[in-house]
Amino acid sequence: MIVNPSILNELRISAGQARQEKAENYVLQKRINIKKVIYENDKNFEIRSKVKGHGEIYDVHMQVVEGEIEALSCTCEDYYTHYGTCKHILATLLEFSRNENYIRIFSGETEEKQSTLEMYKKYQRQEEKYRNFKQLIHAFYPTHEEAQLEKKNRIIPHSIKIEPKLIYNSYLKTMKLEIKLGDKQLYKLKNFPEFYDRMQKKEYYAYGTKLAFTHEEEAFSEESLPLLHYILKYAEIIKYANESTNQYSYFGRTMEDSYITISNSGMDELFEVLQGQEVLFQKDGKEVLVLFLKGEPKVNFEIQEEGKREYRLLTNIDIYDYDIIEGKGHIYFYQDNILYQCEEEFKQNTLKLLQVFRSNLTNQIVFPKEEVSQLFSLVFPKVKEKIDIESNIEEEVKQYIPKELYVKLYLDYNEKNYITADIKFIYGDREFNPLLEEPKDIPRDIIKEDEVLEMFKQSGFMLEIEKARLILAKEDDIYQFLMQDIETYMKKFEVLATDEFKQKEIKAPKMGNIGVRIENNLLNIDFSNIDFDLSELKEIMEKYHLKKKYHRLKDGSFIELEQNETIDFLDSIAKGMDISYKELEKGELKLPIYRSLYLDRILENNKIASVSKDSNYQELIHQVEEKDFVSPIILPKNLNATLRNYQKIGYEWLKVLDSYQFGGILADDMGLRKNYSIISCYLRLCANTIRTKTNHSSMSKFINTKLEK
Repeated sequence: MIVNPSILNELRISAGQARQEKAENYVLQKRINIKKVIYENDKNFEIRSKVKGHGEIYDVHMQVVEGEIEALSCTCEDYYTHYGTCKHILATLLEFSRNENYIRIFSGETEEKQSTLEMYKKYQRQEEKYRNFKQLIHAFYPTHEEAQLEKKNRIIPHSIKIEPKLIYNSYLKTMKLEIKLGDKQLYKLKNFPEFYDRMQKKEYYAYGTKLAFTHEEEAFSEESLPLLHYILKYAEIIKYANESTNQYSYFGRTMEDSYITISNSGMDELFEVLQGQEVLFQKDGKEVLVLFLKGEPKVNFEIQEEGKREYRLLTNIDIYDYDIIEGKGHIYFYQDNILYQCEEEFKQNTLKLLQVFRSNLTNQIVFPKEEVSQLFSLVFPKVKEKIDIESNIEEEVKQYIPKELYVKLYLDYNEKNYITADIKFIYGDREFNPLLEEPKDIPRDIIKEDEVLEMFKQSGFMLEIEKARLILAKEDDIYQFLMQDIETYMKKFEVLATDEFKQKEIKAPKMGNIGVRIENNLLNIDFSNIDFDLSELKEIMEKYHLKKKYHRLKDGSFIELEQNETIDFLDSIAKGMDISYKELEKGELKLPIYRSLYLDRILENNKIASVSKDSNYQELIHQVEEKDFVSPIILPKNLNATLRNYQKIGYEWLKVLDSYQFGGILADDMGLRKNYSIISCYLRLCANTIRTKTNHSSMSKFINTKLEK
């Protein structure tokens, strides 16, 4: 046999049943004309042929090295769509393998010998017959560690390199990635999901006589690792997509596994991997090395005079000699063996202009001189760095180039507390209201004017026709404008505002000094020193509890409610003192004196205002919380008991509470080692103000019994 049966079988499987039948018919109809054969043996040969199709003749090329298909191509549309075995390729190999002349020349067989076709069929029957036995042998093939280690050592670590090949179909606008890998000799990767599985399992696998290694990252060169990670990512997608389809669909796999189809986002990722490298690139059957370069191509345009009444616009680019490949975040421009990664701005400006030339199949655009102002108003601002003017008409054309647009903005409030905006566009010494007039006698930058008006639209401004101005009516839009947008406007334009506008700002209310004093046995708190009207406090706090961003005051200004320490403080006062917001609106509180300790805790955590405390209040806090009882403690004369020191301190503390009409609690877990004499003493001294509490029912019963007696 002059063709190894496994090669022919591989092409049959790749082609599928329908293409096999068509290939057999092509052989019977003698449509194949083999033009060139380079033959060494059944595993090393090269064939070139011409195959007559229906009205066209297709060129076929095939090369097999060491039993592996090294190159395969056909000029038919099916091959560029499928990138696999077409009927012309399969028919070529069938013709070659069965042709008696080639059999006689390359194998020495006589005509009487068994035909190649019969031998192939016999081979297939034998393979089928012994398939189960081969699976049995493979299942028990030794995989002990020594054998694996011996095989692994055949490849030097970091020696496997990956060579990418991109295949671009300019008709279908599709890009596909094929891979070869190896060290001394490169082998084409035929199945990406299988490669993914080998990497996951760290499997030892032989691609051919000159490439066998354990699949782990350490085997690959450092330069190949980024591409390896890219391949594994998309191989995994193909694997699970196909497995899912096989499980749930009658039609089988939906994604080819011999290559990676490059998506928009995949193109962006692949460029980052290959940036700065030269990569094998096949476009419509022709292979070249392409440089992946970040940046824009040198595209320029020129205005020239075309007679007395016309100008023409030309470009330095051959409009038929570039391709555009879409990414997700970038656009890719292919020309002269360079693939440029361009930003969105290039697509919207330079490329848009270039595509007008291509779509009209022309290398120049002619226009009358009286229309040149439109070119400079609409086109020139977008690509002015790319447009040159022929020297002999430069002075004539300059008068049509717009001056820099300058914008003035006048801000105010109307009677409904809406923001009003009066706009002025200025070119040199010419000023006009763009909502009222569109002057034709001056060159204008229409693009920039539209961008300015779009800013106002995005901020929520609406047109007030009768006054030829813009208004901002929604409270949310007004708040957003004052909070953030106005900063952008002030950077881009000259912004002028009335005094009324400046006063109605967004406030973060601040509290001044807080006064605390004790009067007539009441706690008096003064917090009226705050920079907004407390009469609106109830509405403010309602919005605060609803997690609103702001509250608009009656005067039209705003109070910011998010992360507002003053509002947080007022809320803690109301909740802690158990009072209503209506009471807070007075700016002064009168509370029972026993609230002093809790108030002091709130004031200690306060970071927004200074606090003034009168001497009585300070003395109270000191007595209750800070007194160290250094002076001698005087006990009641009628006390018939000897108290220990800590019991005396407890007694003195209760006296202080009694003097301020506070309540106190004695509990078993306070460590006072209470007994009948001490408890009865405390109760006699502070009978009107002290409550007792015990954790043990027996102790409580004991005390109550004594009290009854």
